[in-house]
Amino acid sequence: MPNTFKRTVIAPLAACLLTLPAAAQGLISPDIMNLLIVASEQKNGINLDLVAQMAISANPAATKEIQALVDNLRQNQAAPKSAPVVEAIPVVETETVVEAAAVSPATKTAEVVTDQPGYFSWYGWDGEVELNYLRSSGNTSQQSLGFGGKLKRDADKFHHLITSFLDLNKNTGVTDKQKWGLAYKLDYDFSEKLYLTGFAGYENDQFGAFRERITTSLGIGYPIIKNDSYSWKIEAGPSILFTKELPGQAYVTSINAFASSIFGWTINERSEFTNTTIFYFGEKNVVESKSALKVKINGALSSKFSYDILYDRDAPLGRKKTDTVARAGLLYDF
Repeated sequence: MPNTFKRTVIAPLAACLLTLPAAAQGLISPDIMNLLIVASEQKNGINLDLVAQMAISANPAATKEIQALVDNLRQNQAAPKSAPVVEAIPVVETETVVEAAAVSPATKTAEVVTDQPGYFSWYGWDGEVELNYLRSSGNTSQQSLGFGGKLKRDADKFHHLITSFLDLNKNTGVTDKQKWGLAYKLDYDFSEKLYLTGFAGYENDQFGAFRERITTSLGIGYPIIKNDSYSWKIEAGPSILFTKELPGQAYVTSINAFASSIFGWTINERSEFTNTTIFYFGEKNVVESKSALKVKINGALSSKFSYDILYDRDAPLGRKKTDTVARAGLLYDF
């Protein structure tokens, strides 16, 4: 028998024993007395009279004593209950339950769908498409047309970035510049001050310092500055470059380390400046620097001015080590 139920039964039993005469206590057996007390406590004593009639039928000699006990139990029922029972349910807990119930399961489901869209779903991705005019110097010196694209998504601790570009030039019907590339970068936040970064990219350049290059890297990133106006992150780790220097040659694998600086400056509500500089050093020494100024024209349309520098110390004989590309174009955000 639970302790609470024991206290419930013992308390009225003791009260009844103190109020009944000793002779009455002797005529009523403990079992009968306990049954009457339990009947008075359960369901507000609705079965007390029925149990009393059964007790009298079983022991007619104690009719008066049983009836006296029933009367005492009725008086105990009419007595006011103790205050602590009322205070057992605090108002604050009730309000908390009401507030929790206000958030329906449908609302929670909608929040999950909003924060965690499917990876191949367009929902949650931001992007931009760029069409530009460019002037090159170095291994090529001509005017060209360029196309570029970017997709970006932030999903909780994961940050995805997909970039692509294509630069073309024809001179008197002859193609003398053709360069394109595709890259994917994934960042995972360990904390506010540390994240893991991975990168994989492919570049194909018909007339540059190399013919084809596959770049892979894995490292740790650390945000130095992050506020409404400025952001600056640095990254470092190991990298592997697979380079095909000339057409028909096999890929040459080089193990390197990399260090990168990613800087952003929001000049005002309509313009921003970015610079990403990456150093690869080891078996191959390569420097890539990309700077861009974006100025909003109207709505999703912006103008973009950019300047890229590529330095490859190990460029093959007959190729210049440094290429530069200046671009001016229009950009559409979606």
